[in-house]
Parts: sequence; structure tokens; C-alpha cells
Amino acid sequence: MPVVRQLDVTTDAQSVASLWREANDRRRHDAGLEPLAGLDVALNRPGVFAVGVVEDDDLLSLALAMPARADDARSQHNVPGLAHISSVATLPGKWGAGLAGLCVRAVLWQAVRRGFARVQLWTEESNPGARRLYEREGFDASGRRKLHENGEPIVHYVRELPVPRRTARRAARLICVDPGDRLLLLHWRDPLDGYPMWEPPGGGIEAGETPYEAVLREWYEETGLPVPEMSEVATTVGRDALFKGRRSVVDEDFFLGRTRTAAAPSPDAATKGEQDAYLGYAWVPWHELEGLGDPVEPDLLPVLQRLDPDGPWSA
Repeated sequence: MPVVRQLDVTTDAQSVASLWREANDRRRHDAGLEPLAGLDVALNRPGVFAVGVVEDDDLLSLALAMPARADDARSQHNVPGLAHISSVATLPGKWGAGLAGLCVRAVLWQAVRRGFARVQLWTEESNPGARRLYEREGFDASGRRKLHENGEPIVHYVRELPVPRRTARRAARLICVDPGDRLLLLHWRDPLDGYPMWEPPGGGIEAGETPYEAVLREWYEETGLPVPEMSEVATTVGRDALFKGRRSVVDEDFFLGRTRTAAAPSPDAATKGEQDAYLGYAWVPWHELEGLGDPVEPDLLPVLQRLDPDGPWSA
């Protein structure tokens, strides 16, 4: 089943460039144009970010964006708040399957995460399929038109970025530590934009639950493991997080627990949506939280220091 994934423009550079070239060559062939030589997708611009639709490790579609530079990129200065989508491409055999729309929506939400407020792009005037796609996704033609460096007429589109729906459901989480002072973290991927992150087990507090009752229920649902030894004393962590297009601005109660065995969790009791977003787990030494590659949310070191001021992380 195809999934949306955040791409690494370094490790995924070859597959990104190959897909872009194949899609671009096919479009030009169908339009009766010669293939282009020496023109490639921009992967080395500062701040570039990309998303893709992947199935069985095969990249089927992609969207690439970056901070927009002033004067149509002839200036070295960025336009504050403006992202530029430089490339959207889909394997020719997958055209018409809706994958490009998934990528466009995903790259828009990636831009929201990075603090952009609006987005622009240029597309070929002679590409009605692309123009229909962008217009379906909320882009408006600005009225600007020019010739691309390859000689094709291109038109300019703009749109405001989506405003996330805000929720305020309080939550509770459990930081579980094993005898080697390793923390259990769960690895998640936002199915909307492919954003990956690590987080301690936990979730929203149901009506009538105390934070302690909620964290026990969430621990069972997300890990299936025996409850570790833990205190009912918690510390409050303010969160401002984006997931599935919703912005959660909440207080979360974090508890500390200790287990004698670093067992493998099994989220069989989690919801279908949680299982679809679940990538795996890791028992991580507390001093190696910055080395996981994907972000750990929230910053757990000050949380640990409040929960156990005498722990190994106190210094």
C-alpha cells in the first residue's frame, strides 16, 4: 500500500533525480518536445525539503520545496514566510492515480511545520493536467507569466498555507526507564505529510479519567507490556504539536516508571490509525536522545530532571 514519507534529499537524491527526469522526459515526449540536457532537479539549495509516495521502497511520486528567494531566485535573500515548490513528479505509469495530489498536500503541511505562511510555484503553460492539479489543491494563478530557462512558457501560482485545526485535549505520557537507564520510545510517522518522530507512550485523557488512569490505559494500548513501577507524581509539559493536520496546544502530564526488563512492545490494542502510523520502537540511552536521526518530542532531558532530580541526567 502506498504511504507518504518524508524524503532525505541526501540519501534519497538518486531516486528523486531519477523519478524527476523520467517524468519530465515523458511529459516533453508526449508534448512533442525534445528531452532536456543538463537541467536537473534542485537538491542542493539551503533549506530544501521533500516528500514522496512510496510503495515497497519504490518512489512513485514526489514534491520538492524550499525557501523562496527574492527576484525569482536571482537574489540570495529569501522572501519571509514564502515557500517555493520547485518540483512535483510522478512515475508515468502511475499518472492519474492521485499520487501527485497526495504529495502536494503533504509538502504543504511540511511547509506549515517549518513556519511558512504561503507558497508559490511555476508550471508549464502547456501542461493542463498540472494546472488542474494545483487549482484543485487551492492554488490561484497570480497572473505572472514568463519563459523558463528551457524556453517553455510557464505560469505562476500562489496559495496561502492551511491553518491547522486546533485541539486542546489534555494528555498523559509515561517515560519508562530500564536498569541501564534506557528510555522506551515509540517511532511514529504522520500519515498526512510523512513527518517522523519519536515519543514516549501516551495519549489523550478520556472523560472521567485521571491522568494516572489515562497513562495506564495508553501504556497498555500502545505497548501491551506489564505496567512498570511508577509514582503517581507527574510533571506538566506544555506541548504545541502538529499531527494529521491538527495542532494540539495542550498540557501533558508526564510520569516516570522503571522496569526490570527492556521488553519489545506490541501495540495490538492501539487504534487502527495509531497502528498505521506506528514505525517501531527503541530503548534509547538517555544521553543518546539527540542521535536518533528523527526528532524526539518533546525535549525529554528537562522532563527527566524534574521527575528524578537525582538521576544520572541530573548533571
